[in-house]
Amino acid sequence: MIKMFENKYIKRLKPYSLVSQEVFNLNNKDLVLKLDWNEATIDPSPKVYVKLRQVLKKGKLQWYPPLKNKKLLFLLSKYSKLEEKYIQYYPSSDSIHEYIARAFVSPKDKIVIISPTYDNFRVTIESFGGHIIYYNLNKKFEFNYNNFIKFLKTKNPKMVYICNPNNPTGTIYSKEIIEKLICKFKKTLFIVDEAYYEFGGISSKDLVKKYKNIIITRTFSKAFALAAFRIGYLLSCEENIKILDKIRNPKNVTALTQEAAIAALEDKKYMLKYVVEVKLAKRYFCSELKKLKLSHLSGGGNFVLINFKKHKNKIITLNKQQLFVREYKDNILAGWIRITIGTRENMKRVISIIKECKNE
Repeated sequence: MIKMFENKYIKRLKPYSLVSQEVFNLNNKDLVLKLDWNEATIDPSPKVYVKLRQVLKKGKLQWYPPLKNKKLLFLLSKYSKLEEKYIQYYPSSDSIHEYIARAFVSPKDKIVIISPTYDNFRVTIESFGGHIIYYNLNKKFEFNYNNFIKFLKTKNPKMVYICNPNNPTGTIYSKEIIEKLICKFKKTLFIVDEAYYEFGGISSKDLVKKYKNIIITRTFSKAFALAAFRIGYLLSCEENIKILDKIRNPKNVTALTQEAAIAALEDKKYMLKYVVEVKLAKRYFCSELKKLKLSHLSGGGNFVLINFKKHKNKIITLNKQQLFVREYKDNILAGWIRITIGTRENMKRVISIIKECKNE
């Protein structure tokens, strides 16, 4: 009987496949290498803890949080090198995607997604009645610009979703390619997900000053190590921000979350040092994978995609050693695993475990 209350889009919706939650049931989480969701493997900046203690000491937790945190917007402006009018913060980049769907997607609208990619965006769009059309990367997960142009001309979509760098393939789209697409398809809204911007180093953020048909989303969950706080922000023209502000609930970004983000932005050096460490660890890890003759893709982002088809029956062995990775079982990604890159110390342990797994 309960199903009779579902809307028609939810009834036929295939849910986003979550990673195992087994890690949260373990008694000693300090021994765990949680490399399945691309979180940071280090704590946030020490300044975050100092700031939170100050907030808790001051009290006023009975109040709603600031609805427009001027300091946070100022720091985001300074960090992104854009004026504040091009910026708005939200409770996670996933939340931004939901607001975008509510504000811009109508039933049966055609939405193109370059695939394989972050699947939660697909779920969000379909829950509002949008019609997903996939443009598939080739077997080597390479992007062909000319083919994509032809594809878009044929499909004429209302919206295009591009994860840059792409999760999980690491594919990077240059700012020049993004701009060409935006110029060529002026009636299409391009959503550029820059969740891994800090690791890839390429951004289309300056395009929001020139064009109306681009929205960039970013997160504090990766490089800034604030995944538990759920905060993200978007970069776009004033008009798009005003449209989204019609339905945005500013109370949903908690006071503690706002202060954590402020502290993290005030200690940018801490984040940048971690990004450098991840890049060094990634270089080491990929060189070791090559020695083990494991086919893999690195690209951008704090992760590596590994072809584990010959060893898929041994993935359970990885979990037994408290190494949690993202296993893919569907479509073109079947048999591949994605491993988050942490510190060099983290990745030395991962290589050791993979060697044991292969030799079993």
